[in-house]
Amino acid sequence: MEKVECKLLKKVREKKKLSHQELQTITAIAKEELKFLARNNIPLIPENYLLWFEVFCYILENNLHLNDLEIIGLFKEKYPTAEKVERVLVEIESEDKERLKEVIKEIVEEVDKLISSLEDHNRSLEKKEASFKELKEKVADKGIKELLGEILLEVIDIKEQNEELKRKLEEANAQIKRLTEELKRSRKNASIDFLTKIANRATFNRAVSDFVNDFYTRGYPFALLMIDIDNFKKINDTYGHQIGDYVLKELASLLKSQLRPRDIIARYGGEEFAVLLPGVTFSQAVKIAERLRSSVEKHLFRCKGVEIPVTISVGVAMMRDGLDPFSLVEKADKALYLAKRLGKNTVKTDLDVEFEE
Repeated sequence: MEKVECKLLKKVREKKKLSHQELQTITAIAKEELKFLARNNIPLIPENYLLWFEVFCYILENNLHLNDLEIIGLFKEKYPTAEKVERVLVEIESEDKERLKEVIKEIVEEVDKLISSLEDHNRSLEKKEASFKELKEKVADKGIKELLGEILLEVIDIKEQNEELKRKLEEANAQIKRLTEELKRSRKNASIDFLTKIANRATFNRAVSDFVNDFYTRGYPFALLMIDIDNFKKINDTYGHQIGDYVLKELASLLKSQLRPRDIIARYGGEEFAVLLPGVTFSQAVKIAERLRSSVEKHLFRCKGVEIPVTISVGVAMMRDGLDPFSLVEKADKALYLAKRLGKNTVKTDLDVEFEE
């Protein structure tokens, strides 16, 4: 059975210059893919767009005419397991995402140039049309007059075709721009962090608000941990950003494995993570924080034959009367900063901060 792959996507990943025809092909693929995703209620998030793009590219490159069930069958053939899907998403590095932005920008610029060129051409045709009309009025010879009339009709026909092409290009360009905006909105509204596959900042913000509301309405206790990778800039500078991304993904997976199913872990930003611990006491929260810190210190972070020393600092804050989501995060952050200031690879609490002050 032939392998489901996209030659055009391969060229994009190799950072090769795309021709005008190839840019048009990408637009055509995107249009068909978006219609399919909308038709089948598949969320328009970047991860889905990326996975299905290769399938639709394969369909177009091989001039296949398939119904939705057959297309879904191709997808299952391409990605038979969840692990296969995960592997594809993990392989997408930040520079590939930047390249995708560049390609979209190139498409928009290319279409804009074509529209501008057509407008110039149409202005030229309008001048020629006026000249032929004027010449036809002046010429007395019947044969030449008829010939000029035929040429005039051809000019008018070309002008009308250009206007139709211009209309279609403007429509396509508007669709591309709408696609770009939709992808931006989808990424913003997505609940999962693209790199680490845990909850993102927006999801954490919603969750902590819900937890605070539960605390005031039902008296349900919870604690917040703010976690930061020690010396992460040094890791990036020493080993490179690909290793840095590996550390973020591996750490997220390790932390998640140490938590209960009802705990919520999120990537708060950069190398900082947040953990919500529902139903715990202060001492339990501190013990969990210490267990996480210790497990990271003992864990072997190895990538491409390189061992990377990784430790974390943790700030702990317990939800108390008078706090709101913002002030709770602020307390946990202050505890984290104290842990960093006192040597890193340690756990500090909001009570430690009060004693320091």
